[in-house]
Amino acid sequence: MRFDGLIGNYGIKKTLNTPFHAYIIHGPKGSGKHTLERILTASLLCRSEDKPCGKCSQCKKYYSGNHVDVSYIPTDMKVKDFREKLKDASYLPNEAEHRVFVFYDADKLSVACQNALLKIVEEPPSGSVFIFLTENAGAMLATIRSRCKMIAMEPVSEDEIYAYLQTSAYAGVPDEKKRAAIAFSDGYIGAALDFLSKKKSDVYSKCQNFADALINNRMIEAIRLSTFKKREDLVEFTKELYDYFTVHMRSLKSGTTEGLNENVIALGQEKLARLCVRLDKLQEKANANVNISLFSTAIIANCLPIIREKQ
Repeated sequence: MRFDGLIGNYGIKKTLNTPFHAYIIHGPKGSGKHTLERILTASLLCRSEDKPCGKCSQCKKYYSGNHVDVSYIPTDMKVKDFREKLKDASYLPNEAEHRVFVFYDADKLSVACQNALLKIVEEPPSGSVFIFLTENAGAMLATIRSRCKMIAMEPVSEDEIYAYLQTSAYAGVPDEKKRAAIAFSDGYIGAALDFLSKKKSDVYSKCQNFADALINNRMIEAIRLSTFKKREDLVEFTKELYDYFTVHMRSLKSGTTEGLNENVIALGQEKLARLCVRLDKLQEKANANVNISLFSTAIIANCLPIIREKQ
């Protein structure tokens, strides 16, 4: 099987050389689950010996989104409708060697729907293959997991991510920003690319400016940056600020701080750890029925004393 587009994950590539009838591909957002699913699905349809070739009629139909033997099953279906959908698996493939059933966010399947899957996953009709994608495999029934081949996405090295970001598509991205993306990626290329997106860059800039404002005692700016009209924006900022300090703490511990905020790094591991504890607790409060207009003060009141403590 060819794995064009999937960086690293050498253990997975070796595992998939042995075919199976049901797979659970699991890993965090940006870990390459969807890339691997597309490769696996195309390989199951491909007529070439070197799968997926991308050139045969089956590959072309799949990559154009028009292959009749691929079904994407919604995970929010009622069990009655879900059972009806599963009946499609009893039919032989129309054109390819396999019929492929793909379930995104498989952990969101109800217990009733998962129970409906048990028999068909254990004794699948000839030619049917099931692929489940999830960020949380533990949320799926153990009886389902035991009937599937578990595929855990593997982090890749910083050098591999950096090499990927050296391609022409990212030629305009400053090296410092690439290094920051790698630090925040946790070893996953998709997470690094997400960091480079405009929305994520804006959130990162806000966290960075907020941290600098606190460290340099610019309180008016800090209040402005942490004040929101919508609860969901407040919750997101609190979470991202927690992640922001966590990454700096982890990078300081590993000694790979290139591309990160020097002012934050200068706080040291102990202060960063305590900031993370405070922000972790604030995340819980942000989801509760708090006064949004006053919560910015709570964020500052929890972070500022730690930052001002003498080393």
